[in-house]
Amino acid sequence: MYRRILGTADEEFRAYFGLMKFTHHGLQIEIPDEWWIEAGMRGFMPTFTAYRVNQRLFQNVREVLIKDVGPVSRNPGVGIFNDSEEEGCSARERVVRILRGFRFDNAIPPVEIVEGQAGYPYRYKLVHGAHRLYCSLVAGFKCVPTIEHFDLNR
Repeated sequence: MYRRILGTADEEFRAYFGLMKFTHHGLQIEIPDEWWIEAGMRGFMPTFTAYRVNQRLFQNVREVLIKDVGPVSRNPGVGIFNDSEEEGCSARERVVRILRGFRFDNAIPPVEIVEGQAGYPYRYKLVHGAHRLYCSLVAGFKCVPTIEHFDLNR
């Protein structure tokens, strides 16, 4: 995993041109440095293995290693971080909101997973929460809070 920590001398240059690049099981994830800076994440170091979840709202949460979750598969031309018509916000707004939540230790909903089916090379498959999963990876968390999702295809 690679995270670039910005210095003060070339911060403006990198904010304009820079991308933070990470991989997850061969999938490349990119976040513009300016999103990281906007979220106030410069110098962020996680103090827990995963971000905080409201245990009263989500009672059956358990942490799983990010490496045990298979990579997200999107349609061609659809990025990992995308706009949400449902929420009415851009990919940038979504990512910055999640990263700020990490920074300020806000309670954030868990991601939804299912057990990987026979032949699937990873222990878990992500059903909902790609932005939270990949923001967790970028922020340096080792785990992600999860809830089991009922898979109708089983």
